[in-house]
Amino acid sequence: MPKGIIENFIQEKSLWIEKHLERLSLKKITKHYFEGEKHLYFGKEYSLSIVTTRTPGRSKISLLEDTIQVELYEGLPKEKHPEKIEEALLYWYLEKGIETITEKVNYYSQEIGVEYQKINLKKVSSIWGSCSPTNCLSFNRKLVMAPHEIVDYVVIHEVAHMVHRNHGSGFWNLVRNFDPQYKYHRRWLKLNHHLLSI
Repeated sequence: MPKGIIENFIQEKSLWIEKHLERLSLKKITKHYFEGEKHLYFGKEYSLSIVTTRTPGRSKISLLEDTIQVELYEGLPKEKHPEKIEEALLYWYLEKGIETITEKVNYYSQEIGVEYQKINLKKVSSIWGSCSPTNCLSFNRKLVMAPHEIVDYVVIHEVAHMVHRNHGSGFWNLVRNFDPQYKYHRRWLKLNHHLLSI
């Protein structure tokens, strides 16, 4: 069958395909924080590596070539390991997330010619970002697990709201100027949100 016919068929049935893919993807991934478990960091999958240290204190996280390494105090009871790993990972995700998202917001704000008041990374389930009337930007902490181009889309979306306070044609034209693939990126979030689980 010619490629063009296949592509036309997929395009015609795209809403049906998306609806059923979304239904299949509704199952939330639950993390258990054990050695070798896979965790996402800006779109790349890393294996969890757990090492012990003789130094008491907060668990330390290091990003290695293909692993996220967690240092746990050797005196910590085994049953407390998952809780401490989750706590350390969450802190690390927030730290890295605010750093990276701030860089992206600074870049796009300068390109678009707007100024924001502050940036927050929040634990929210239903939205990826928001822009307040006073230009305070908030982002979902789970974005730290999404690929960079997806994070860029969300940042562009919220920065664009400092120019257009609605979702009219002017807003989407501005978003398109900085992210020509924004429709794909928006769809990616809709279909893959369940993968972004801390």
